[in-house]
Amino acid sequence: MDKANRASQACFACRSCGFVDHADWNGSRNIRHRAEELWRCGAQSTAPDPPAKTRSGTGRKRSTTTSGARCASPGPSVPGR
Repeated sequence: MDKANRASQACFACRSCGFVDHADWNGSRNIRHRAEELWRCGAQSTAPDPPAKTRSGTGRKRSTTTSGARCASPGPSVPGR
């Protein structure tokens, strides 16, 4: 956990044991390992609850056909139909 282990922005090289890997891969592995340990211990999540879903403004827009029927996705207009 020494800043000197970061040889560059993209390269992690441990000065203690000589382990070398891409810095992002190494970091993601460390995060996963910590999460697995907490999960095994039964720790509760500290992530916030997702926002409640609302129905306004979501979904497909509906249109009306020439006969007055509603459709979810109108096709090309065809004369005489």
